[in-house]
Amino acid sequence: MPTNLPPEYYEAEKKFKDAFSPAEKAEAIEEMLSTIPKHKGTDKLRADYRRKLSKLKSEAKSQKKTTRHDSYFHIEKEGDARIAIVGDANTGKSSLVAALTHAHPEVSDSPFSTWIPTPGLLEVDNIRFQLIDTPPITRDYIEPECYDLLRTSDMILIMLDIQDYPIKQIEETLDKLEAGKIAPFSKKHRYDGKSMKFIPMIIAVNKLDDAVFREEYDVLEDLLSEEWNLIPISVKHKFNLENLFHEMVERMHLIRIFSKPPHRPADLTRPFVLKENSTIDDFANRVHHDFSEKLKSARVWGTGVRDGQQVGREHVLSDKDIVELHM
Repeated sequence: MPTNLPPEYYEAEKKFKDAFSPAEKAEAIEEMLSTIPKHKGTDKLRADYRRKLSKLKSEAKSQKKTTRHDSYFHIEKEGDARIAIVGDANTGKSSLVAALTHAHPEVSDSPFSTWIPTPGLLEVDNIRFQLIDTPPITRDYIEPECYDLLRTSDMILIMLDIQDYPIKQIEETLDKLEAGKIAPFSKKHRYDGKSMKFIPMIIAVNKLDDAVFREEYDVLEDLLSEEWNLIPISVKHKFNLENLFHEMVERMHLIRIFSKPPHRPADLTRPFVLKENSTIDDFANRVHHDFSEKLKSARVWGTGVRDGQQVGREHVLSDKDIVELHM
């Protein structure tokens, strides 16, 4: 990687990493190419990007049709975190994805209208979540390939229908996940010695559409409150969805870090999203893999520091900190 690339290049590179569609990625590469100085040291870099650009433009013009060798369950990971939505048939998974994203899963009152997973992108508090509506999990069946998709998720959102035996739903869903060696991260202590994939999980109880069902929810919460922190929602009436968003952010322990190029204002439009307790070194690696090796110093504006304070590589960052890296 050439050492004399301007800050504009890294800003465009971040747009490329955040891009969702082939067309967006192609646009970001064009912007990157326009910022790369033209000299012998950058010839290979520019050639590589031109090849990528050609391929992306072809994809943007016509998406390849799925062949018999492809799987609908192989979904490219996009955004800052992936959340798979699981549950029994007709719990409202598809309605939630349709309400929160630009995706168009089939929404129907009849059960089993979702046969393939459908991704959509949701932005909450400057964090982009990839929500995936998955086929129903029932006592008798789960698509085997669905387990592979769930294992790639950063969180699993279990949807329950308050109007249709919710305790039975949660028991059967958790049993099926366990059969695929997937368990809640909060219950990790119960699986000592077992080879399991531990993933943070939250439970949303849907269809609290009137006062009667809200009373039933209170009973359910009394029964499950020692085990789970339930989130009551109504997708139909958009009730309590905001609380659901913030619960997802909190349970995933994510922080947003804003980048500030030297001698320029910070970019507060698109943060880098990292896990809690990430350090300056982690942030530098996230901005670009070369930055950690070449990092000489860093300045931070935010929590627990004087504005613009110089810090070391091991300084632990806080949510919404602004960081200026010096090479």
